[in-house]
Amino acid sequence: MVVGSMVIPKYSDPKIIYTPKDIQTDMLSEHDVNLTYMQACRAKEKAIYFLRGHPADSYNKLPSYFYILEKTHPGSIVKLKKTADECFLYVFLAICTSINGWEHCSPVVVVDGTFLKSAYRGIMLTASTLDAAGTILPLAYVVVDSENNASWKWFFEQFKHAYGQKPNMCTNIRAKFKKGHLKLSELYFATARSYTLDEFNERMSKIEEIDLCVKSHLYDIGYHRWSRVHATMNRTWTMISNIAESLNVVRVSTDHTHIVIDGVKRYIACLENKRCSFGQFQLDELPCAHALAALRHMSESYENYCSPFYTRESLLCTYEIPINPLPDESKWNVPQHISEEVVNLPTGGKKAARKTSKIKIQNI
Repeated sequence: MVVGSMVIPKYSDPKIIYTPKDIQTDMLSEHDVNLTYMQACRAKEKAIYFLRGHPADSYNKLPSYFYILEKTHPGSIVKLKKTADECFLYVFLAICTSINGWEHCSPVVVVDGTFLKSAYRGIMLTASTLDAAGTILPLAYVVVDSENNASWKWFFEQFKHAYGQKPNMCTNIRAKFKKGHLKLSELYFATARSYTLDEFNERMSKIEEIDLCVKSHLYDIGYHRWSRVHATMNRTWTMISNIAESLNVVRVSTDHTHIVIDGVKRYIACLENKRCSFGQFQLDELPCAHALAALRHMSESYENYCSPFYTRESLLCTYEIPINPLPDESKWNVPQHISEEVVNLPTGGKKAARKTSKIKIQNI
């Protein structure tokens, strides 16, 4: 408790990373006190407890917090799911601003998950999209026990209830590779972003050279689930990467169809149909470099050839409803049946602190 009270300032800012190892080092250098790693871990727990209270107490505050959040942001959707013995299981949160902004964004949802570093573990799932300026718009936050069929099913059920379903709507789920497979990871994303079958097949051949099992796994999943060129629904530019291109010559064949020379390759851009043989124009619903070259040659503005999702009006409408901060907890006026609702700890218990062993090597 003494050490914990001494290191409280280190944890006042959640962005500061101050580990038990740092406590050991500082206590030894500043006070000549040699702590074990477990003592430092307990000191960290005490410091956080002094600042924020016990993590277990936060679960009982969830019903009141969600009630005030819905009152502060009308139209937001919150869903808390508990087990039969009132233990926390899942929670879903979608703010009204995101729900309203979704109506003005491209119908592509990117879903991802990450481990929570809290005392009681868990997984946070997120759903997001891109606004008209290409900035990430968070749509929903979900906390579940683990990534399993039941939690994913519950997540998508709540998302559909909150956001409905747009025509040609599709979902991207991030693929993850081990750290040692950086080249394979980059090659996979390049394959997923391919605009033509030739590009896709060429990159899949390179994946096969690195790991045949990965290629088989991607095939079993279904190319249409992760590949842009095989997608049954238009993913627009969500999977795009920056491409530097050299445009040398533009030749007009008709009023709307142009042959664009890009290095040693020739591409056909049709402005009337908003298509290009490169594939990017029609899939991103934005003029690609070849279409822009044709538009410059015709002295036409590109605005008329962009999807309405990428207009200034759509961007402004995305954020037209502000997000206001919640009032201080002392000002909450919560009905009794809400404040008395019980939320017990998740089943499984609190995770144990990791204990590391060190081997001292002495010179002989």
